[in-house]
Amino acid sequence: MLSRVAESLFWMSRYVERAENTARFLEVNFNLLLDLNDITEIDNPNYWNPLIRVTAKPEHFIESYPEYNAYTVTDYLVFNRQNSNSIISSIGMARENARSIIDSISSEMWEQVNNLYHFLQNVTQQQVHNDPFSFYREIKNASHLFQGITDNIFSRTEGWEFIQIGKYLERADNAARLIDVKYLMLMPKGGREQDPVLDSFDTIQWMAVLKSCSALEAFRKVYLSKIDPENILWFLVLDRTFPRSIAFSICAAQEALWRISGSSRHRYANNVDRLIGKLEAELSYTSVEDMYNKGLHRFIEEIEHGLNRIGEQIHLLYFAYHTPKIEPHDINEALPFTGLVGGRANWSQSQQQQ
Repeated sequence: MLSRVAESLFWMSRYVERAENTARFLEVNFNLLLDLNDITEIDNPNYWNPLIRVTAKPEHFIESYPEYNAYTVTDYLVFNRQNSNSIISSIGMARENARSIIDSISSEMWEQVNNLYHFLQNVTQQQVHNDPFSFYREIKNASHLFQGITDNIFSRTEGWEFIQIGKYLERADNAARLIDVKYLMLMPKGGREQDPVLDSFDTIQWMAVLKSCSALEAFRKVYLSKIDPENILWFLVLDRTFPRSIAFSICAAQEALWRISGSSRHRYANNVDRLIGKLEAELSYTSVEDMYNKGLHRFIEEIEHGLNRIGEQIHLLYFAYHTPKIEPHDINEALPFTGLVGGRANWSQSQQQQ
């Protein structure tokens, strides 16, 4: 497999996942404000600012828009082509990656990405504002359909593994950002020791956090009807059975990397496998209490930093022009992955926010 093909598969998958996550965040926020309609206004900036903090850079938003409200945030996260994380930018870049490797993917995969791209070109801002729920449902369903097509007809080759790596790294990164912003915003100002009984207002907001990860129903099957912040944190970070938790996503990405390189739990073949193995092991032996003792923001920040380093090392090892530098402790280790030969890496593409 050429390195440029592997890179395009990786980013195609990652951008589709990014667009779906952004659509879900926006949809949940609209639903949250409907639930809180008697308490707050739909344009209350306190409910729109966190979306920018989770999905984009606030300073970039402030340069283009005067305030945080439903219209400006929706425009920035859906239609703004200068925002590389907007839905229209993400799907556009996913389509470009798919187009560059059209011979390496199935016609059904290409048609699905292409149809979604053209759907977005024909949607107006007014249509989204008039019926946001139908629009966001269309984006989510299109992403699910793309992933379903890929799962059912794409051969389980090295290319498949790069698709999985891109999807799960993006999923883990989005979950970490959401928890970092939302969890700290909703916790009592006095810290855990206050441990107040949640009122209906708090419960609705915590449910929205779960819905942002499509986790509410799965969470309730484990914890029945009890909405508790610590249980939510454990479920979204450490649960190994829920497909959108950070731990599950990192494990899935690790297994895909192992299948490419030939690494195992007690033997890593390269620096990428070492980094993701270290991150997975830390999550394996972490408790909610450990997170609080370290400081939740610092703990999540370390996860985000670890994911960024993994993304950088994947680029250097599998996508870049030059032969990746072998770490001193790897000198005597063979590198089983020999399928990526040559190929032109798109450095600017890899520098998009990971």
